[in-house]
Amino acid sequence: MDLQRSQLPSALLAWIDRVGCADPLSDALPYSARWLLERWGAGDDHLPLHLVHDLGHLLLRGRDFRFASTGALHRWSDADRAARLAYEDKVLGRWALDPTVLDAHVAIAGMPAARRDAAVAHAVGLALAGPLLAAADVARGNPAHLRAWLAELPAVAADEPEAIHDKVSEEWRAWADAQHAACVRALPGGRLFRAEDLWEIAHLPELPSESARLALRTILGLTARVGAVSPSVALTLRHRAREVPIEAEEADQYPAGGFDAISTRGTFENLVRSEVAYVGEGATERGGVDLFDVRFAENELLFYTRDESPLLDARRDLTVVLHRPAAQRHKHPALEAQTLVLTEALALALQGDLLRVFGPSGSRCAIVWLAERPGDLDAAEEERALLSLPLSAEIAHRRVVLQVARSWDEVPLAGRVVCSPLAEDEAVPRAAWVRVDEAAWHLGDARVEAAHGAPALRALADRLLTMLTRRAKRRPKRAT
Repeated sequence: MDLQRSQLPSALLAWIDRVGCADPLSDALPYSARWLLERWGAGDDHLPLHLVHDLGHLLLRGRDFRFASTGALHRWSDADRAARLAYEDKVLGRWALDPTVLDAHVAIAGMPAARRDAAVAHAVGLALAGPLLAAADVARGNPAHLRAWLAELPAVAADEPEAIHDKVSEEWRAWADAQHAACVRALPGGRLFRAEDLWEIAHLPELPSESARLALRTILGLTARVGAVSPSVALTLRHRAREVPIEAEEADQYPAGGFDAISTRGTFENLVRSEVAYVGEGATERGGVDLFDVRFAENELLFYTRDESPLLDARRDLTVVLHRPAAQRHKHPALEAQTLVLTEALALALQGDLLRVFGPSGSRCAIVWLAERPGDLDAAEEERALLSLPLSAEIAHRRVVLQVARSWDEVPLAGRVVCSPLAEDEAVPRAAWVRVDEAAWHLGDARVEAAHGAPALRALADRLLTMLTRRAKRRPKRAT
């Protein structure tokens, strides 16, 4: 149903009567009215005031949030008490214990006061707008009517909760109960915010526009769904990284640089030679015990530890080339997003994988948009500005480089993975080439069903990580 202008004041009073936050209405209601107006103005006109009010103040107060039952339990009727306590227990209590709600509160609390209203309203929309669309027979309001009602807000907020309760008719109270029950049934059962929601809330002042927010949400959400590198692939990468090749004439030398310390743990081949002196010592006496065996059992034997090779500390470089970005902005009907969004999510997933496997000082990633045709340069600059927001910390620590290039000569060669709408070019040195012009992508002879979304990208990322341990294909020599 759509709330008419004449119905809106009664509906708002019925919603106010149901709030579960104990803060005085004179202090709390002006905030929640502004949040509701912002959400309704943004198109989320199906959100009820009491849920916006309670979640918004929970985001503002965090662990200081107080339930209405702490001060109003004595004035609730027996029938009303059960419903209100169930709401506090099953909805507000679950939100209060949700770690993502606490994370959102911390992010909002760290913002300047002038920005908190917008951040709370945005967070409420992220948490409630989508799920409550599925609520049956939910009422919808008009932001213009709500804006006109705000003139009456001071008088309403000055009333005591008992006075507001008395002003709500039984008909409107039953209506609010039905609306509340429908909304509660539609609320999600898990955590209220996803990882991309929390990032967006924390960085809301930095996002230039709604379109940028939507684009980043899509990229970060897809990256989160791609997930982390599989343990088997991570283990393979670590093992291959420690395989240090040595020349035949140097085979008698330790490839890891020799010994640098002594420890009580190690293999017998690294046993300190003087420990052999304890073998048989003490065992010759009647009932004696071999001291070597005692030291072994007590973990007192000494072992040399090998020095880590400088080769093992070498940084692992990854270069993801997004070839012809304007062409990759194409949205294939079978794919969930533009091709460029998918390839950027793949690049972020690969960068995160290297960080997990080799640590913050063991890897570096360059994401390069290669502009070759008209329109590529503008698209590349826009995408670089967009990705610089979530990667700002990585860029500051020089773990990630974002670059716009105009030729292959400007693109770093190390760990080069090319995502291109064109067929594989044998003249271009690379570790891997992924053709991304259709719903099915191609990596060499392998077919990648990009229409399958995150699982297909995860399998592709694992395959690319394995290929990165091989040398890049070199440019063939030209005939003279």
